[in-house]
Amino acid sequence: MRYFLMLADEQHFKKAAERLFIVQPALSKQIRQLEVELGIELFERNKRNVQLTEAGKFFKEQVSNLLQNFERIKNETAMVAGGEKGELRIGYVGSCIHTFLPGLLSRLHSGFPHVQTYLSEMTSALQLEALQKGMLDIAFLRNPGKSKCFGQKLVFRESFSLVLPASHRLTPRNFKSMMDVQEEWFILPTKGDGELYHQLQWSICEDAGFTPMIAHETVHGYTTLKLVESGLGVSLLPTSFKKVSNAEIKFIELRKIPQMAEITAVWDKENPNPSLRNFLKMLEETP
Repeated sequence: MRYFLMLADEQHFKKAAERLFIVQPALSKQIRQLEVELGIELFERNKRNVQLTEAGKFFKEQVSNLLQNFERIKNETAMVAGGEKGELRIGYVGSCIHTFLPGLLSRLHSGFPHVQTYLSEMTSALQLEALQKGMLDIAFLRNPGKSKCFGQKLVFRESFSLVLPASHRLTPRNFKSMMDVQEEWFILPTKGDGELYHQLQWSICEDAGFTPMIAHETVHGYTTLKLVESGLGVSLLPTSFKKVSNAEIKFIELRKIPQMAEITAVWDKENPNPSLRNFLKMLEETP
């Protein structure tokens, strides 16, 4: 095809052969083989030069486009191999989107603008299942268990807050300890969405000296906020939910307890996605 385009431009076998650094008979043979393969004549020949037939003119236009696309495909394929172009399927729990995740995605876009991200807000349990099935490249979830198959990196930590209805008697000023709410009904996450996270919240109450009475269980923070607003119980949530809540509730940050709300990145160690490798390098550079 490159030989054909050179001859179409020069309209002279000898000149085209010289520019291609081949002998004239070799060029003539290549063009004849191309015409035989297509079953049509691309050139009208005379002793001095050649001219494109109508079919040859059409073929030249199409071949020019084809070779340009081929060069683009070669370049983009190299980008895909290096992780500079591709797709990244990301799962996350709800609080990620109003804490660290937007900044991380902004850094990814700045460094790798041709990587397309697909974001899915999912519970921690569903993210782990999606990772195992190869439906996610990386997941951001709470307190995952250890696994030989998965890599992990802690990416975000924040305090817990006690969440109360706006009319509740307790305030940040008169609150002394979690024992102040030992007689309250609690809204806490289920074991099914992560036993370690469930145990972490229970331990906040148990460290204070009581076992929480459970009124409702839910894995969704925004559902918890509305239930608390409706007076159906009190809860424990990562403090960042205070920034995005418009419910009639109040937060009392628990600064003196050892328990922290954490987000951990989890990925399949055998995942061959080059874009994931670049993303993981970014995570390693994250303070």
